[in-house]
Amino acid sequence: MSQNKHIINGANIDWHCAGKFNFTAGFSPTKAESAIANYAAFLAPVILYFALWRMLDWSVLQYVVASFLALDMVGGVLTNSLGSMKRFLHTNQTLELNFLGKLVGSKFLFPAIHFQIFAAPLCFDVSWSYAFFWYGLMMLSVVLIHCLPQYIHRPVALLIVMLSIMLSQLVFVGPPGLEWLASIYIIKLVLSHGVREEPYRPNVEASK
Repeated sequence: MSQNKHIINGANIDWHCAGKFNFTAGFSPTKAESAIANYAAFLAPVILYFALWRMLDWSVLQYVVASFLALDMVGGVLTNSLGSMKRFLHTNQTLELNFLGKLVGSKFLFPAIHFQIFAAPLCFDVSWSYAFFWYGLMMLSVVLIHCLPQYIHRPVALLIVMLSIMLSQLVFVGPPGLEWLASIYIIKLVLSHGVREEPYRPNVEASK
């Protein structure tokens, strides 16, 4: 096997980035990865609407903003966790990327531009301290993760995620209908984007 391709305990791992960068799926995604990246997140606003949002007295703008947040957060968690994206986010390969590709691949700039959390106090009944707290916690967590040895990135990130789930029910609670926002925001940027995972590939190449 090449330096970038390994089979360990029966699992295919391929770090080689080939072809063009795809914003939602990284490099050389399988059909399954492309479907997850491009379509799965649409389930979130649909489920939330029928389970909760339709009972809330929201304006059309609030429904649009909430749907965007659900798509962006859930889609981001899924996209950043794909093997085809992980091979890009944590590659040592020199790649020719456009501005968007360089932005997505940045450990710190990509999380830093995620101001979507500020849409909550802008459009819903929640204080600005809510957005500042969760944005600050997210950035501090990202910096902390990358200051620690790699072998404890995942457990520390998971600890931060669990604490965020608990805290989001006690302090800096989201507005009705968006109580989930802060914790998924942390999952997307601290765990899914920030933590290295091996880019596992299908056992049969023809399954692409």
